[in-house]
Amino acid sequence: MQLLVAAFKYLTVWSDFTDDKPTPELVGRAAVFFPFAGLVLGLLLALSNYVLSPYLDPEILGVVVIALLIAATGARHLHGVKKTFDDLGAHAPARGGQTNEALGFAAIVLIILFKSAAADSIDEILSLSLLLTPVLARWALLIFIYGYGARFDETLRLISERVKFSSVLTSTAATLALTIYFLGRKGLWIALIVSLFALLLRGLLHRRHGIVSQANIGATVELAEALSLILLASL
Repeated sequence: MQLLVAAFKYLTVWSDFTDDKPTPELVGRAAVFFPFAGLVLGLLLALSNYVLSPYLDPEILGVVVIALLIAATGARHLHGVKKTFDDLGAHAPARGGQTNEALGFAAIVLIILFKSAAADSIDEILSLSLLLTPVLARWALLIFIYGYGARFDETLRLISERVKFSSVLTSTAATLALTIYFLGRKGLWIALIVSLFALLLRGLLHRRHGIVSQANIGATVELAEALSLILLASL
């Protein structure tokens, strides 16, 4: 139970209402529950979509469910997006290492727009897509974290070192089983693309900065969610 609570505190707005923050070591041990935390968020979105769909136009409903997801996570992932893209737009050290804050804001706006547009374009399986998207994104986060400790900053390294291969295997089996059950072969392809994206993003961030930081966690989740919704809308 302690590990499950730690996963929810790390990934949701829960931590904003308590002073008892999970340690990085505890978060690493709790990483096996990341997809389950995503499943709970997905159930919240799917239920909200089911309840509100008779009363709201699809365009408005898409914005509402994305806003609900932002609220449920305390917008912490969007903060990671801003920090990540601000750093990506930073000038060379010779020019003072200044960051381009406009790039971070633009990234947040584009991610929200892509999510809303994708949700709006999904018809029959919107509730199912909203259920699976947070699961896939948080599973991708586990893939992102695992086995890269030496290239992480101190906090992320402490998390990564506590993530066991058995945890990755268990979470992967559960995520793929759920995705394939609902979507069949299409779900397998989406999961594969999202996982490869997480690995590619990790490599690009390390190549750009020489180290992957805690802020990149939020960017990974948000980008993986956007990619999942786009794939669900397109494939």
